[in-house]
Amino acid sequence: MLLGLRMPLSEIREKAWRELLDFTWRQWAQAGVSASVEGADRWAIDPEALILFTLAVAKRDPRLFDETLDWMAANRGILNMQRLRNLSRRFPLDPRLVGAVTAWIGDPVPALILEERDLPSGEVPVFSRDVLSFVREPDPVFAEYGYIRPRVVRSGKSGEPDLKVRANFAFQLRHLFGPGSRSEVIRILLTFTDGPLDAARISDEAGFAKRNVSATLASLVAAKVVKARWSGNERHFIAYRDKWATLLEIGPSQKFLPEFISWVHLFPACLEVVDWLDRMSETEESDYLLSSHARDLINRIAPDLTMAGLDVSPNLSDHGAAYLPAFIGTVDSLLAKLGTVPLSGHGRQGG
Repeated sequence: MLLGLRMPLSEIREKAWRELLDFTWRQWAQAGVSASVEGADRWAIDPEALILFTLAVAKRDPRLFDETLDWMAANRGILNMQRLRNLSRRFPLDPRLVGAVTAWIGDPVPALILEERDLPSGEVPVFSRDVLSFVREPDPVFAEYGYIRPRVVRSGKSGEPDLKVRANFAFQLRHLFGPGSRSEVIRILLTFTDGPLDAARISDEAGFAKRNVSATLASLVAAKVVKARWSGNERHFIAYRDKWATLLEIGPSQKFLPEFISWVHLFPACLEVVDWLDRMSETEESDYLLSSHARDLINRIAPDLTMAGLDVSPNLSDHGAAYLPAFIGTVDSLLAKLGTVPLSGHGRQGG
C-alpha cells in the first residue's frame, strides 16, 4: 500500500533541510565561523564548493549566510574567486547571486556575470519568506544585482581556519602553495585513495581548466613529489603520500590524511533534491506522476551521484508508484553521505 506517502515526502523535505543546515554549520564551525556546533569530520572541506552550497541552503538561515560572508571577508587571501566562478556553473544558483557575493567582498565583478544578469523588474529576495518577510534597509550591493536583503553588517567574529583540524587540510595546502591549481591538485591526489587519477578527473574535481591542471601535474612530476604512469593511452597520477605526510607533519598518511569527498558533485545533487522536494511535497499529483518526476530527477543527477560514490542504478529498476520508497531511500543515502555526528548545540543558535 502506498497510501500516506505524501506525508513522508513532506517529512523528508524538512529532515533534508534540517540536516543540510546542520551539516553546513558544522563545516563552517570547523573552518572558523562563530557557531556553537561541535563535531569533527574525517574529510577535507572544499572551500569554494562549500561557499556555493551555503548560498543555496542559507536562504533558510540568514545568520548562516551572513556569517559566511563575514568569514569570506576575513579569509579572502585563501580563497580563489576564479575557481568559485568556475564551479558556480555546476550549481543550481543564479549567477547574479554569486556576482553579488563576490562584489560584496570586494572582488571585481566578472564580465560573464555582468552580461548574463538581465536584472528583473522587481527585486528577488535572498532569503525565504518564512524566515525574512520584509526588509527595512536593503543592501546596496545586492540590490545592484536585483536581490533584496537587509544591509550586510559584518559580525567580525570569524577567525582563521585551525590548521590542526583535519577538515581544514585544504587551507593548510593553500598557505603552502597559494589558493591556485597546485594546492587543489595536491589535495585531490593526497586524499583520493582509490587508485591513480587521470588529468581529466583531477581537472573536474579541481575546478580548473585541464590545460592548467596538466601543466601543474607536469611540474609536480618533475619535482618528484607526484608519480605518473601510463595506462593505455592515458597518463595517471598518484602522490607519494608518506613523503607528503612527513612534509606536512601529520603523521602516517594512512592514519591522518583526510578522506576524499567529491563535493563538486555531491553538493549540486543535494541542492537539486531539496529543490525538487520543495516543489513537489505539497503537490496534488498522483503517486504515479510523482514517482515519474522523482525518477526523472534521479536520472538527471545520476552522474553526479555516481561521482560522489552513490550507486542509484538498482533503485531505478522500480516502476510506477513503487519508485517513491526507493527515491526516499536515495535521499536518505545522500544525507548519510554527509556524515551525521552528535551535535552539542544547534548551529542556528550559535553565539
